[in-house]
Amino acid sequence: MKRMPMNSILLVVALPFVAVGAAPDAGVTKDAEISAILRSVDSTRILDTATTLQNFRTRQSCSDQPEPGHGVTAAREFLFKQYSSIPGLQVRLDPFIHSNCPNSPTFNVIAWLPGKDPDRLVIIGGHYDSRTTVVTDSTSDAPGGNDAGAQTGVVLQLARVLAGHQFDSTIVFMSFSGEEQGLFGSRSIAANLNRYFEDPRVIVMLNTDIPGGDSTANAPADLRHFRLYSPGIPRERLSTDPDGVTDNTSPSRGVMRYIGTWGGAYVPSITMAPKMREDRPGRASDHASFISQAYPAVRFMETFECSPSPVDNSCGGPLPCPAPANVPANCKDTSFKTTHQHSPNDLVQFITPHYAARIARVMAAVAASLARAPGSPQNFTASGNAVQGISIKFDEPEQGHVDHFVVAARSVDENFYRQRVAIAHHTEDQVISPQALGLHPGDSFFVSVSAVDGQGHESLFAYPEVRCDSTSCAIPSYAYNVTAPLPPPPPAKDPAEDD
Repeated sequence: MKRMPMNSILLVVALPFVAVGAAPDAGVTKDAEISAILRSVDSTRILDTATTLQNFRTRQSCSDQPEPGHGVTAAREFLFKQYSSIPGLQVRLDPFIHSNCPNSPTFNVIAWLPGKDPDRLVIIGGHYDSRTTVVTDSTSDAPGGNDAGAQTGVVLQLARVLAGHQFDSTIVFMSFSGEEQGLFGSRSIAANLNRYFEDPRVIVMLNTDIPGGDSTANAPADLRHFRLYSPGIPRERLSTDPDGVTDNTSPSRGVMRYIGTWGGAYVPSITMAPKMREDRPGRASDHASFISQAYPAVRFMETFECSPSPVDNSCGGPLPCPAPANVPANCKDTSFKTTHQHSPNDLVQFITPHYAARIARVMAAVAASLARAPGSPQNFTASGNAVQGISIKFDEPEQGHVDHFVVAARSVDENFYRQRVAIAHHTEDQVISPQALGLHPGDSFFVSVSAVDGQGHESLFAYPEVRCDSTSCAIPSYAYNVTAPLPPPPPAKDPAEDD
């Protein structure tokens, strides 16, 4: 790797303060082929997949053919056939041990589109199993129209539209089982990627769970937004954990910022609502399994859900916070008898297909952009301070061809970078001022650098970010504590356990 000093400034452009839905950054160059891929996302096919899955009556992970044509086995066979029909994909049934159903075979369905680098992975996933009010009930109807028919339809549709195109990295599509009883399927595959990839290196894991746009819980204005969950360090996941703060850094928050820039550039019709925690208080989904393996991962989710879950812990009162006030009363039933989620009422008739398709387009834009981008710069450091300016050093990425680099900074009071400063390869050392980064001298900030190829594809910003204050710059002491494991799966009894 070649060591790079801080270089002369080529270009300074302002970044949007809000994420998806803001005016595109002037320094972002869109890929025409990626734009065409997004236009091919078909909301009807997403709905068709959810409807087919609903018709299996239940996809509870232990429902091994309660009757012919029903149950999780029939759903798994359908998904395997659908992935296998897409030219260019490698498809596998991925077995794992599910302690709640030791006598029933349990499988994830995974497929991948090989890239020029077979082991550098961009992962798109969502679970396909469903549940009803009692999580251990493997025979009653658990249609799972939104949870998990919608996300399965999104992942399968993304496989269809991305296949047939060439990428530097391998794009992996995962339909997990066992999520509802404790993330069993994703825990297994996240820890065993070397079953299928010789030297797996995960760039990002994009998880979608409940992206359907429930028409009871969401007003039309709500369908212009989506939630994006990304934890800090330590991970905010327990029911009484406060939300995270901006004066923090983590690999998953870097993904959040990337989605803000590139999702907004490609899909301005929908706005990201960043949530500063791993998931809703006390809840979980499959991205958590990948974070526990030190992989950057986030969750895409509809704005409001027909469930009594709070969206976050920002209420300022006793924690956990209550469900949002605007959610209808039937959605707040803590017994889950009148909710849509985790009940026989989770039907495709409540899905908003064009909304799920918008989320799919954001995910496709991010996945395709990262799959064509160089690797992130390595060994990033900064010296100096927030008053007089900083000097940065880093190693060039090992993957991809770099045209230039982008330096960006954010106040410790903000989530998103203020300005993008493009720098060339080989020029003299130079101190970059706080003003050039869009900051006031003396204000503490985080700074990092990304790599951009000749077509404008940008990497994730180097992790960890460096924090600079009025006296010095340093990597935060907690920055590498990203692998805190998930607790063991609890006994399957809590109606709000996962999702």
